[in-house]
Amino acid sequence: MKKTQWCVVLVCIVISLMSCKKNDTLTVNEVNIIPNPQSLTIQNGHFKLSSKTTINIDLDKFNPILQNQFHKEIDSSSLSILDLKVNPNSKSNSIILSYDAQIEDEAYELLITEENINIKASSNAGAFYALQTIKQMIPAEMLGCKQVNIPCLEISDKPAFKWRGYMLDVSRHFFPIKNLYEVIDHISSIKMNRFHIHLADDQGWRIEIDSYPQLNKIGSWRVDYINTDESKSNWWGRPAQKEKDKATYGGYYTKKELKALIKYAQEKHIEIIPEIDVPGHSQEILASYPFLSCFPDKKYHVATGGVFKDNTICPSNPKSYEFLDAIITEVAEIFPSKYLHIGGDECNKKNWNSHTQCKNFMHQHHLKDAHELQSYFIKQVEKIVNSKGKELIGWDEIIQGGLSPNATVMSWRGEKGGINAAKQGHDVIMAPNYANYLDLKQGQPNYEPNLGYSSCLLSTCYNYHVIPKNLNPEQAKHILGTEGCLWTESISDWNKWAYMTFPRIYAVAENGWTNEEQQNFDHFIQRLRVQLKKLDKKNIRYAKSVFNPRIYHKGVGNKIEIKLDSELNSPEIHYTLDGTSPTKQSPLYKKPITIDQTSILKAGIFKDGELLGNIIQDQFIIHDAKDAKVINLNTDNKKIGLETLVDLSYGLLDFRGDNHWCTFDNNMDVEIQLCKSINISKVQFAALRFTHQRYYLPTSITIEGSSDGINFKQIGHLNCKEQAIIQGRDIENLSIPCKASNIKYVRVHAKNITKIPKSHSKQGQHAKLRIDEIVIL
Repeated sequence: MKKTQWCVVLVCIVISLMSCKKNDTLTVNEVNIIPNPQSLTIQNGHFKLSSKTTINIDLDKFNPILQNQFHKEIDSSSLSILDLKVNPNSKSNSIILSYDAQIEDEAYELLITEENINIKASSNAGAFYALQTIKQMIPAEMLGCKQVNIPCLEISDKPAFKWRGYMLDVSRHFFPIKNLYEVIDHISSIKMNRFHIHLADDQGWRIEIDSYPQLNKIGSWRVDYINTDESKSNWWGRPAQKEKDKATYGGYYTKKELKALIKYAQEKHIEIIPEIDVPGHSQEILASYPFLSCFPDKKYHVATGGVFKDNTICPSNPKSYEFLDAIITEVAEIFPSKYLHIGGDECNKKNWNSHTQCKNFMHQHHLKDAHELQSYFIKQVEKIVNSKGKELIGWDEIIQGGLSPNATVMSWRGEKGGINAAKQGHDVIMAPNYANYLDLKQGQPNYEPNLGYSSCLLSTCYNYHVIPKNLNPEQAKHILGTEGCLWTESISDWNKWAYMTFPRIYAVAENGWTNEEQQNFDHFIQRLRVQLKKLDKKNIRYAKSVFNPRIYHKGVGNKIEIKLDSELNSPEIHYTLDGTSPTKQSPLYKKPITIDQTSILKAGIFKDGELLGNIIQDQFIIHDAKDAKVINLNTDNKKIGLETLVDLSYGLLDFRGDNHWCTFDNNMDVEIQLCKSINISKVQFAALRFTHQRYYLPTSITIEGSSDGINFKQIGHLNCKEQAIIQGRDIENLSIPCKASNIKYVRVHAKNITKIPKSHSKQGQHAKLRIDEIVIL
């Protein structure tokens, strides 16, 4: 948006919402629509929306379903107080929908005067999106009001991209069909038009299939190791199914359920795209039909958690293609969508390289490596998909070894795959993980629920540019649009689904609908705050991470320097250091804070006296080992930065790039030479558990103390053997009680498990310790 345009809009919307008066009337003076319309002009006056307002739709040009939608959806957004009536002859105080052939598909024009709400569109979709705009203008404060006065305005609106998608993984966690209806309601309300359902993966098959019934009898169920604790992350550390175990977790959608869902989605102008992931991510298929694997004599089970090997369909087996032909036939009969997604990602080809039949097959078909063998597989599957009247979509790995002739690429490993595909003349959907993966953390990991991995801030999601800068105009035409993806490894219930989806789905929606030059993060945040109030009214959970301060710290000699910032521009951050919760009267953060004694920092972002997000807190300990000298007693360990163990800089859960952690390849045996003799009550330190990367907790910790550096005696011991073999990703704060006087030398011995136990994701490999800040008190 140009600066002058922005100023005009800002002037028009600065007036706040007014509460209902005694006459039960609410007057709206702000316009907070997501996605931001292409053109919006505020005018003088208001339209009075009440029970006297009628609906007048040209049913000769528009689907009669629209009439019911206008009645139902506007009433539901105002909690059914308005109860609009239908009157095809009404010319005043009406919502009038008329046909205009000059308006593009999905576009609409909206003119609100004091007399009427006038909508023009050339399609049912355009009319539907106009309805969503009107709904968003009815604020959450409508509760208890019988009339809402909507500002007069003029909007001309259309989408920037034709693909505006949302993906939900129902394999990792299975959700009732009613929840999928909720997804459709939410995404259609922000003008998204694709619902991509990830129906099959290692952890479960979720669609009824007649031709291969074992997929539902076996493939849809797994052993229940569900973790509901948001502080724990153990997807890559769940035990594999044993022969005596019963598979009780899971389920699948019947054809009848899916057809009803599709019909409902069509009425809201959403195309549902099914995904059956092959040839990798197929352990649930192999558990059901082992003959489809390269080694059919092996016993397969539906995966209980993360899988990284031996989960691929055999591409040299003709029965694999017979199977897929039958499956795709049934899927195509259920879903009328133009596209069918076949996955193609993260295919572990180790079995193919060691399988005699696959090696002979590659030689016979002049395929130089396993990448070309996967390309052969994808091309065969594309022929099957095309024979059912569908077009194939695959994740960007399908580019490896040569792209199928007519395939559409969904680029998730950054933009590179999408760029390459577009340059080759293939259609592309941009869904880069760093910006569009909604299963990633939304703030600093230490202050977020332990859901997902890595991070994707709301600002990162919003500021993503859908069309890569290095594509020329002709290549850019192949970018169909964008999609937000929610993988559900850590999403064990619908409450977590809501937290991870909102508010980032609003950013994805605006990226798909609004032209880039009309996007502005500050303006988006202003509009978002209003829309989030509606989620509050419906008791829908959402992340407030964007409204939370971020905390950074580092040790500086005997002190700790703390910095605060935010995703928001010029945030008003108030803080305390005494453990009390900050208010608008608390100190305002202006520059880095320096502390020289143990403190509990609490901070929050305020605007107009209101706390926007959550109070974020952390404790920073100034301890007796600061400035101590640390000596490595274990020569088996490589040269390491021991000084980080007592530098008052505490390691974070997001350890990539965090050089405060100290890594020990073997046992940790260090001696800490204090500056003076002290009495010791305890020793504590943090240990990083990230077992998928081979970082484990120690099995035991022994503390020795000495006054002279020669004669040491044990002053504390902790047995943590059971904790040590737990898999997952978190930080454990280990505390060892001690009782000793006149101690100047402290030795800390932490024993490593060395060899990772059987059935763990890295079984048999060498474990490591990752330790930070040995605190002596």
